[in-house]
Amino acid sequence: MPKSTRRPTAHLYVSVAAVFLATTILFATASIIRAGDAHDLPEPATQAMSTLIERIQDRGPIETQDLLPLLRFARDTAFTRDDWDVPSLLNATGGYYGYGISSPMDRIVEHIYHPDLPPSFFHPSVVRVGKWSEEPEENIPDLWNNLEEGRIVVIRGQELEENTPDVNTGGYYTYQTDRMIVMVNHEGEKYLLSVSKQADQSNVGRKGVVIGDDQDWNYFYTDEEGLTTGGLGWVNSYMFDSFSVTVLSADPTAPDRSRHAMFKWVRAGWSGMNMVRPNHVRNGCQRFAQSLVRLMESDELPELGVLVAMSKRVRAMDELEILRTLQPYIESLRETAPEDSILSRRSFQRILNQDNPLEHYSLYAKQSLVMKEFLKASVGLPALLAVNQDEALVSFLR
Repeated sequence: MPKSTRRPTAHLYVSVAAVFLATTILFATASIIRAGDAHDLPEPATQAMSTLIERIQDRGPIETQDLLPLLRFARDTAFTRDDWDVPSLLNATGGYYGYGISSPMDRIVEHIYHPDLPPSFFHPSVVRVGKWSEEPEENIPDLWNNLEEGRIVVIRGQELEENTPDVNTGGYYTYQTDRMIVMVNHEGEKYLLSVSKQADQSNVGRKGVVIGDDQDWNYFYTDEEGLTTGGLGWVNSYMFDSFSVTVLSADPTAPDRSRHAMFKWVRAGWSGMNMVRPNHVRNGCQRFAQSLVRLMESDELPELGVLVAMSKRVRAMDELEILRTLQPYIESLRETAPEDSILSRRSFQRILNQDNPLEHYSLYAKQSLVMKEFLKASVGLPALLAVNQDEALVSFLR
């Protein structure tokens, strides 16, 4: 249960305008323009996703007839429109986002589900820390490559996730997620469905910072409870629940391209109130897509074997070595802070001026940070840990 806290003055609760304003601020990400009015999601597709959410909880069997309405919708209909009106489910707010990736499915599956890479590796814009707490025993890319006609393969696991700071509020959250990967070969077409369900309420939201442009994936994290946005620092916010169903499939018009249809539901806020609106969910999905597309479409992305070797090398670093590696990153943070509208605040300056401003980061979080900075430098994004790729490879692979 959320820990008790001193209540703010009553007018913050009774003013409809104030609540609406807070709602538009809390959990909002970069604004987008919706193309046309949303149409209702077809009921059979909604029912198929509801069934998948049930199966991830009761661990029951999944039959072909459970999936067909969703597979047909993802193949034939989903991408005919920019947006769909996703109904609420389990008291959570739903949203849809579909996008294309200029990379074949086999390559995407091989990268994002490689057993020697962290599950969050290719999602640096939305996941700070992601690691298996209950790891699948199966090799997902191998199963995918050998998936026979008419087969359904289901893989289950559980992940610990901590997301990146919200673009406007700065809040970030830690929670356990049950995950189910469903691979289907139906009528000669292969689909990979990823189904997730938050296992319990998140930890209380803590204050983080999006540094500069969110598309540069530069973030800073504090251990202080609340939201970074002025006037909401007192808020004890939570992700009460979140779940999603995504469908990855080949683009029928271009075999070397893939399509990703994302359906997500979120219930989050404070004092038990859900403050999430459909555009917040859609914007969060778009944020997820941005980093995956940037990495998978980059001509500069290192070969998979190099990424695996780098990941293994970084995960072998102990506390002293990882701090020594991150010292230039800390100095870059301190140099950047005076020019940043949020990091320049006194409270953040106090943290950055400590001997080790990353002291509250776990070892795994620091390792994930080094890997993310290596990725950014590799694909040409401005990295706070400025590294020359060739020198970094020599260092990581020694």
